[in-house]
Amino acid sequence: MDNSMDTGTLATSFHVWRYRQHFIFKEVKDKNIIVQCVLCKPKIRMLSTSKNSTSNLKKHLERKHPSMYLKSPKVEMNGPTTSDSPKEPKYKKSKLENLVHQMTSQPKVNALVFNFMVDDVQSLSVLEQPAFRKLIEGLSGGKMSMTRNTFINRIEMAFSKMKDKLKENLDSVQSVCTTADIWTAHNRSYIGMTCHWIEKNELERKSAALACARIRGAHTFDTIAAKINEIHLAYNIENKLQATVTDNGSNFVKVFKEFSKGDNENDEDDNVEFEDVGTILDGADEAMHLFLLPHQKCASHALNLIASHDLAQALSQGETAQVYYSAMAKCSVVWNRVHQSPLTIAAVEDIEKMKLTAPCESRWNSEYCAVEKMVSLPETKLMDVCDSLGVPRLLSYEIAFLKEYIDVFKPLAFALDLFQGEQKCFLGLVIPTVLTLKKKLCEKKTLTLYLFDVINPVLEAIDSRFKQLFASLDAKMATATTPQFRLWWLPESEREDMHLMLVAEATPMELTDGAPIGSDDMQSEDEFFSFGPGTGNSDTEEEVRRYLEGTSKNLSCLKYFPRVRKLFLKFNTILPSSAPVERLFSHNGNILTPQRNGLTDDQFEQVLLLRYNSKICTQDKIFPE
Repeated sequence: MDNSMDTGTLATSFHVWRYRQHFIFKEVKDKNIIVQCVLCKPKIRMLSTSKNSTSNLKKHLERKHPSMYLKSPKVEMNGPTTSDSPKEPKYKKSKLENLVHQMTSQPKVNALVFNFMVDDVQSLSVLEQPAFRKLIEGLSGGKMSMTRNTFINRIEMAFSKMKDKLKENLDSVQSVCTTADIWTAHNRSYIGMTCHWIEKNELERKSAALACARIRGAHTFDTIAAKINEIHLAYNIENKLQATVTDNGSNFVKVFKEFSKGDNENDEDDNVEFEDVGTILDGADEAMHLFLLPHQKCASHALNLIASHDLAQALSQGETAQVYYSAMAKCSVVWNRVHQSPLTIAAVEDIEKMKLTAPCESRWNSEYCAVEKMVSLPETKLMDVCDSLGVPRLLSYEIAFLKEYIDVFKPLAFALDLFQGEQKCFLGLVIPTVLTLKKKLCEKKTLTLYLFDVINPVLEAIDSRFKQLFASLDAKMATATTPQFRLWWLPESEREDMHLMLVAEATPMELTDGAPIGSDDMQSEDEFFSFGPGTGNSDTEEEVRRYLEGTSKNLSCLKYFPRVRKLFLKFNTILPSSAPVERLFSHNGNILTPQRNGLTDDQFEQVLLLRYNSKICTQDKIFPE
């Protein structure tokens, strides 16, 4: 605006003030203000606008000078002023500032801090550290971080909502499988349980953690049985449970031998035992409600026992014992040196750009991987590693033995890794895997120099430890309903019997889709009696026949066979391994530490389950802002 504009005119035309940098005041004529656009030079353009409106000026800038219009600041005048200079205009907050303000609202800050504490397993003391509180305050524009007590309260609320959400998800599932194990650390023992089911549309495996509850006292079979039953009842899954998968420990085996509804446990002792009637009646009330479904032994644990116990026993006998002990002793010295000293790690990395790892004593496949990494080095490099660590060199025949060891038992290591999977690992995978493992070991026998006498004891151990599985009808049905295998794994002489079993199992599936049992429609005599030719269910037989003749190995082909699909969901819900609950315990090691021993047992379980179940029940849904 031109400084010649008087105070009265300015007071009645403050709307023009916001465009003062683009126009020069000329005069007031007929209640309108005449201004000149400075952007239209050298062409002079005069504009007329009302004292209380800037629409003409705005339109002119939009049409003729759009770039300048976007840059034009929008200011406000707080009414007329009597001073010679107008009051300093106050700029409005931009949309970006408003967005940042919304994103850093106090509820949003609390939700972010909550997720940070749970997902990264942070100690509760972090919330009380001045540096952390200053960080949150600075990033959020003055918002405060939640206190320790607030976080504990929110943990309880979030856990309650997560549990309700998980129970709601499990209510819509028809069949589930659980895994259980016991973990001990820092003089505390916990029983962990996970739950698994197959999503019926995409046939995708879903998993969730149910509990990691404290166990006090001895791990007796009745205490374990009571805990397992209590957890099943808490989530209302006792009537849809197919099996509980555990390791082969004697305490778990006895649990399901005493309280299982099924008869799949081997009853090796047929002797009759007599007990006092009074003793039986005294414990009847406590044990009457403890009925657990069939027990599925962990196939991964059984295979690990074969590799770590049966194989080691076979290697320690005969002509291979000396070379086996000498080669593994030298490897152990290398692993110990690398594990204990940073200098040795640097020395190995300087020789060969790789890191040698020390195996876990309870995991044979970790030992296999450690040996495999050593023998993958060129022989000259391996000698340099031994010299730099100051350990005896591996001799040529010892290196040859280790290379043969890696080659022969590679199928065993592969099978172990396969059983420890979760998403695509079904019960129907076990029998074909074991059969293939035996076949590959037999093929290796003729090519071995050192391990010829070792393979036969390993094959015998496989037959012994998986004898119960091969006798299980559920395992056979799970394999037959898996498109990858169908009946191809069976000898020709046994396929027809298995075909009939599939038809018999698939026939009742149709009753749930058709008219319910007990409907008013009476069955005809031909439908009632099942004697003579042509009296079977032709639709079911035709579907099973078409399925068995198919060649697709993808699970998606089951959509064309609805009855077989239901059988797949029923029998393959069971996991062959208890590895998921062991992974739950791997989360435990990050939470239950000496620095975090201030957590109560309930708080420890709540944090662990919230973290493990974050994919099923996200924190945003469990704890909205």
